[in-house]
Amino acid sequence: MINEYIGVLDSGVGGLSILSELYKIMPDKNYIYVGDTKNIPYGTKTPSEIYSYTKDILNYFLKNNVKNVVIACNTTSAVAYDKLKIEFENKLKIFPLIQSVASNAIEGLKNDDTIALLATRATVNSKKYEQEIHKINPKIKVISIDCTGFVEIVENRLYKEDKSIELIKSKLDIVKNNNAKRIILGCTHYPYLVDIFRKILDIEYFNPAISLAKKIKNEINFKGSGEIKFYSTINPEEFKKSAKMFFDIKDDVQLINF
Repeated sequence: MINEYIGVLDSGVGGLSILSELYKIMPDKNYIYVGDTKNIPYGTKTPSEIYSYTKDILNYFLKNNVKNVVIACNTTSAVAYDKLKIEFENKLKIFPLIQSVASNAIEGLKNDDTIALLATRATVNSKKYEQEIHKINPKIKVISIDCTGFVEIVENRLYKEDKSIELIKSKLDIVKNNNAKRIILGCTHYPYLVDIFRKILDIEYFNPAISLAKKIKNEINFKGSGEIKFYSTINPEEFKKSAKMFFDIKDDVQLINF
C-alpha cells in the first residue's frame, strides 16, 4: 500500500509553525514539508514569481501521493491561491492560510475595533486580509504593517541583534499608536518572534497556525504512520539549523530542485 501524505509548503522554516500544530493534533498522518529557501523571502517577490514557485511545488506533491496541501505561507495564500485553486482543481485539495482563518482572527472584536496585521510586503499590498475580514465585519478597522526584514531575522537567527530589536520596535510602535486590540501574526515566521514582541508590547497575538490546523483536522481522514519528510531547495543543513526552534527534525533534510 502506498502511503498518502499531506503536503506543507512555505518559503522557508516559518511554515514549520503550521506543521507543528498539525502534528500535535494529527500525529498519525504522513507529511511532506518543502521549504523553498532558494527563493526566500516570498514577501518581496512578484505575484507571478510566487505563483511559479508554488506551482512547481504542487506538481512535485502530485507525483508523491499528496492529495491535501497546506499553504503554510500567508504571502502565497494572498497572491497565488486563487489561481492555483483553479489550476489544480480536482487534483489537489488546497487549504489556504488567510482565507481559512480570517473569521477566527476577529472573534470577540466589536464594531469599530482595530486589529493590526504584521505581514510581508506582498501580503500587505494584496489587501487579502482586509478583504476577508471585511466580508465578515466591514466595520472593523485593519491596520496593515509591512514588516520586511522579520523573515530574515528568523531565518538567520538574528534575534538578539540591536538592529533587529529596533526594527521590531518601530513596527510595534505603529500598532500602539493606532490603539489596536489584537495583532495578527500574518507570516508563519512571526510566531517565533512573539517572546520579543511581548517584551515591547503586551497585547493579544493571534497565531493563524492554530486555527488552520483545527480546520484541517476536520477534513482529513486517511490513516498514516506519522512519517515526515523534509525538503529544502538550497542549503539543507542551514535549513535544519534554522528549524531547530520550530520543529525537532531528527532526520536529514533533503535537497530538492525544480
